[in-house]
Amino acid sequence: MTQTLRVKRLRGSSIFKLILIGNVIGLALLCGVCSVPAVFGVEILSWNGEYITGPLALVLGPLTGVFAGVLLGLFLGLFTYVGLRVFSLFQSLELEYEPVDEE
Repeated sequence: MTQTLRVKRLRGSSIFKLILIGNVIGLALLCGVCSVPAVFGVEILSWNGEYITGPLALVLGPLTGVFAGVLLGLFLGLFTYVGLRVFSLFQSLELEYEPVDEE
């Protein structure tokens, strides 16, 4: 059951945390799945101009995703932070969330 929370402004650390977690995990999984064919010799993953194949590709694929996720997350987080700051000058923000079950 979802609940709604109205906030005037989100903290910058919360914005960056959400964006970085989503980008890093999402891109690490995507790059990990895309590096599976490189294990079988398909030249998909390159590092310093050389193609990486074999078991090393399973390690470097997700690491490439983590690196790209951090860079992209910091870049997008900055623009999201600025955009939400400007938005908060005119209107409050409604967030929908699912509360944690405390048992």
